[in-house]
Amino acid sequence: MQEQQRFVNFIIVSLMIMWVWSLFIAPKLFPPPPKPAVAKDVKKDGADAVPPKVADKDIPLDKDKKAVKLEKAPHREDVEIGSINPAAGYRLLAKFNSAGAVLSQVQLLDPRYHDLVQTKQPLSVIYVEPKVSLKTLETDVPAIDAQLKPFGTSLKDVDWELVKKAQTEDSVTWRFVTPDGATEIRKKYSLQKVVPNKPDEEYKAYSLGFEITLTNLSDQPQKLQYVLTGPVGMPLENKSYTQKTRDVAVGFLSPTGVLTPKLLTPDALLKDEDNNRVEEWKTPLKYAGVDVQYFTTLLLPQVDQIATPYFSSTKAVFADAAPVNPKTDTKFRTATLRFTSTELDLDAKNGKGETSVTHKFNVFTGPKRPDLLRPIGAERILDYGISGRLGVPQLLLWLLSVFHKGLSFVIWPYGWAIILLTITVRSCMFPLSRKQALAAAKMQELQPELTALKEKYKNAPEKFAKAQLDLFSKNNCHPLGGCLPALIQLPIFFGLYQAFTISVEMRGAHFLWVDNLAAPDALVQFGFNMPFFGPAFNLLPILTVCLFLVQQKMLMPPATTPEMEMQHKVFFYMTIFMGYMFYSVPAGMCVYFIASSMWGLAERKLLPKRPTPAPGTVVLQTTAKPAK
Repeated sequence: MQEQQRFVNFIIVSLMIMWVWSLFIAPKLFPPPPKPAVAKDVKKDGADAVPPKVADKDIPLDKDKKAVKLEKAPHREDVEIGSINPAAGYRLLAKFNSAGAVLSQVQLLDPRYHDLVQTKQPLSVIYVEPKVSLKTLETDVPAIDAQLKPFGTSLKDVDWELVKKAQTEDSVTWRFVTPDGATEIRKKYSLQKVVPNKPDEEYKAYSLGFEITLTNLSDQPQKLQYVLTGPVGMPLENKSYTQKTRDVAVGFLSPTGVLTPKLLTPDALLKDEDNNRVEEWKTPLKYAGVDVQYFTTLLLPQVDQIATPYFSSTKAVFADAAPVNPKTDTKFRTATLRFTSTELDLDAKNGKGETSVTHKFNVFTGPKRPDLLRPIGAERILDYGISGRLGVPQLLLWLLSVFHKGLSFVIWPYGWAIILLTITVRSCMFPLSRKQALAAAKMQELQPELTALKEKYKNAPEKFAKAQLDLFSKNNCHPLGGCLPALIQLPIFFGLYQAFTISVEMRGAHFLWVDNLAAPDALVQFGFNMPFFGPAFNLLPILTVCLFLVQQKMLMPPATTPEMEMQHKVFFYMTIFMGYMFYSVPAGMCVYFIASSMWGLAERKLLPKRPTPAPGTVVLQTTAKPAK
């Protein structure tokens, strides 16, 4: 009891000392700095035009030779539009920062596109990266920056005013008035909700409306230009395995309106920079932005750019500093675009011409789904590879979608959909597989005859080749007949690989222990790069190779000659090497190959054996003594 009383007394005395220190002693020893005066411009649209907030500098004079007082910026203001509540109907949650009125973050609210690491968190497709100087939709106006330079700031760093009267749940407007009161610049951002029962308009919910307006408030005409920064901070997923990074995607318009897509990788951009030949594109744009493996952010002007172009030039740039090791880290750099507007003629406020100019854009930021990209004219950023010209990846993705949805009341996991796809493909190929099995059995029967022919004509290769062809012809056997099913499956293999590489539907799809069918299965994570295995142990590629070896042993006839033994070794090592190449393929590919191999093994066991040759079948006899 006595110890508790001492503790209570200690607390009371400590609080009294802190109160006396903060109220009487600290203010005398450490007086607060005087608050700087705040200069305010005239009111417009019911809001105060706040001058730029910058660090203390030599105070310049305005046009009336009066000192301009500037407020030091103590904070930055963040604003968001949209709602994370699913009932609200938004597909995007957009966040903005008052410093430059930039787009600081965009999150996808569709639960299918969650973060792969923090699976319960929405995926950020736009975010502020550390050590990156540029920001998304950052704006520079050289004429305004010249005014702000004496204050040690610029339009992209200064705090913009939030127009609160124009702020709603789905819209926000920022404005900035120059210190001399001659020019106002505004940025307006807006979102749309998903329209029920209108899937064709879903793409609108993945588009952020963006308007930039420059207004002349002075009595003199002005000529202004702005420079706009494209998307910055697109997500890089599975960096250890990905073949695609932050590529610059541009769609050029010819004078007749024909679209020509262009893709520029960071490696290609660095090579152009090193050779001082980075191109400034003058061609009108349909779209331009940054493209990653499963998502894209594209800036789309909302006015015909052939008739009324917004930009005089467009240039690809790096938003980050050069990496320490450019040979290995260049492909992961942050590439983006810088758009330079045409020269804008603004009449004086009392003139008869236009005193303000507005440029309107849609910023599509979302998954690379054909149904979302087609309405905005950007479906050609989906790279289906060489097999895409035959329509193979598109067909396979359609089949996977059908199998995934199944009946209206059944949703099959994508892993089972892949197995159903395998069954469909192998069923269609069954007649060829049957012929392959019979051809392999026939070749096995002819092996003694081939061995005898090799011995007979070992010193006469031309005679052996002729005798071998005669043997195959008389027994209706073609040595390459067993290769036909494998050749037919090649387009399916390449098409399926491309489908898994670009299909956002496979991203994050679960099956057994696999969390992402579009990436290696990663059964065990090492936390570091291990020789051969990389950052994780992948089980499915090893199972695939084991089944390949079993299938190879079952299909190939036993080795009866040194040449056949060598052939068996070559096939064995080729299969092992193929396993090494397959180690980082998507898990969905391995599921397909495992199911296909098991089907092939079952076929070989269940198919009937080759029947005994009918009477009259000719088999070349080689009982003659070998030539000396």
